[in-house]
Amino acid sequence: MRKKNRNLDPAAKKKKKKVLLTVLIVLAVVLGIPAVFLYNKGYARNKDRMAQLAAIDGVTEVKELWKMSVFFSEKYLVTFEQPLDWSDPSKGSFPQRVEVAIHDDARINVIETDGYCLGDIMAPYYLALEPAPEISEYYDGNYIHVEHRFFGNSRPADMSNTDTKYWEYHTAENAANDYHHIYQALSPVLGDKWVSMGSSRGGLMTNVYGYYYPEDMLAYVPYVAPCADGMNDTRMYDFVYTQIGDSAFGEEKGEELRGLVTAFQTEAMRYKQDLLPKFEKKVTTKPYNYPEQVKTDVLYDMDVLEFAVNFWQSGGDFEKLREIVNMPASTASEQKAKQNAVYDFLIKIQDPQDWSFHCFGWPYYVNTATTYGQQLYNFSYLRDALAEAGIADTLSVTEEMQPEFLQDMVFTKEQKAAFIYDSSFHDGIVASLETTPAKRLMIFGGTDPWRSLAITTEENENNRIFINPTMPHSSQISNLPDDMRTEALDILSEWIGEEPVLDK
Repeated sequence: MRKKNRNLDPAAKKKKKKVLLTVLIVLAVVLGIPAVFLYNKGYARNKDRMAQLAAIDGVTEVKELWKMSVFFSEKYLVTFEQPLDWSDPSKGSFPQRVEVAIHDDARINVIETDGYCLGDIMAPYYLALEPAPEISEYYDGNYIHVEHRFFGNSRPADMSNTDTKYWEYHTAENAANDYHHIYQALSPVLGDKWVSMGSSRGGLMTNVYGYYYPEDMLAYVPYVAPCADGMNDTRMYDFVYTQIGDSAFGEEKGEELRGLVTAFQTEAMRYKQDLLPKFEKKVTTKPYNYPEQVKTDVLYDMDVLEFAVNFWQSGGDFEKLREIVNMPASTASEQKAKQNAVYDFLIKIQDPQDWSFHCFGWPYYVNTATTYGQQLYNFSYLRDALAEAGIADTLSVTEEMQPEFLQDMVFTKEQKAAFIYDSSFHDGIVASLETTPAKRLMIFGGTDPWRSLAITTEENENNRIFINPTMPHSSQISNLPDDMRTEALDILSEWIGEEPVLDK
């Protein structure tokens, strides 16, 4: 039998969390710091746990964290000293940050293989506010959140995004060894029932972990995880311009919505010359910083192309999009208003900082160029739409630029020469899916562009795939349709030997 349902209504629980958070913030403002200490009544109480964590071989620092989540009784930030190269530790080391959150009476441990940095890099109080992942809530789990090597503060002090030093150690195998070591080090303290999960690039890293260490975890749960089929995978833009939305809305409505996105892109290109001065001012000031060969007009084209991906990925506001596309532009003042609306919405959905050296996710591009592959940045659909609108000459990107487009946008010439793709990881992980003992529960969203880059495999007893037809990049177990959610939880429960709480 499953455990008694703690809350049948996910929306009510989410509302309850928001109310609790609001009350806590008001308390903190009205009562000051004492309110935070009141909520964290166990703050600095568990010296035994801190001593256990500090005694782990390779741990260099343990900090107790404030918490604003009632699910966890304790939170720590643990720093491990990890080898740059696991095959040769003499090459040096780097600090890797791991958030460890303790749930009273935990039945399992959930390790998140984050594909990027911990959230405090972008928001200082994020770790205090960070909610429990759904698997921890379903199965009463501790939460171990790993910052990916060479992202955030988990990197050598003298490492830079603008040179090539250390990047040869930014490999799939080294990352998997990082996770394996953290799992082995924390198991004596936290217990031996473990599940790995991650979302987006983090989901890719969950698959990486399962590939190299298939028996570490009882289950691997990658959410919305891409796995490009080599370099210049053509599947993404074919999907974004010809299929996305069909499964959720039907073919007729799907085609209409795709056309609306393309219409917005066309308007953004129609006003390109008028908007370039504002765009150039933005991307030539801090924190924006690009390789010297990057031209502003080409960067603008990239922003417009990727608007379609980010809009669908985030579950975009089609009514707002329709409103902007249909704005009148008969007079000079109307045209100016429309230009501003187009520009503001474009930047809101797709910030050009994504390709800047200062972007928190920039190290991702090194991995795609050397190990994981990438989508082809295919402008042909946009080019056709512009030609139909009679403004084909607004596009600066040519067909000849496309095969190496991303590398030219994000790398210096020295980096581009150094970062060479090797297909062995991709070939290995795809081949392993038929025989691996790793148990994977893969979750995807039907309106998520990254669904198109899913790892190429068929379902079998160890690889189970669930696609929510109406969800974008935020698809997870809890928002699957009822029958899918029940089946997914049944499978996961069998693998880990624990029964979940019904409907978080």
